Amino acid sequence: MLQTIEAVIDENGVLRILDPIDLPKLRRVIVTILDEAPPKSVLDRAAKSPRLAVMEQRHAQGYARQPQTTGEVAEWESEQHWGSS
Repeated sequence: MLQTIEAVIDENGVLRILDPIDLPKLRRVIVTILDEAPPKSVLDRAAKSPRLAVMEQRHAQGYARQPQTTGEVAEWESEQHWGSS
């Protein structure tokens, strides 16, 4: 199952998911960072959700307990196709 969600990421790498999501179990995620600033309405949505703040805190705690390893995402490099530039 593929699911698209909207999020913003700040200059420190903190990801804010704009809408609550409910997943039946742990999922792997691939993030695409667009080369554009989010509109003010998106930033306002991200700032208003108290549940998002809790999720961000849990996310940060999880990465503090189990940081990403260097080769963790290397296996996906052959799957990436960015097209011609």
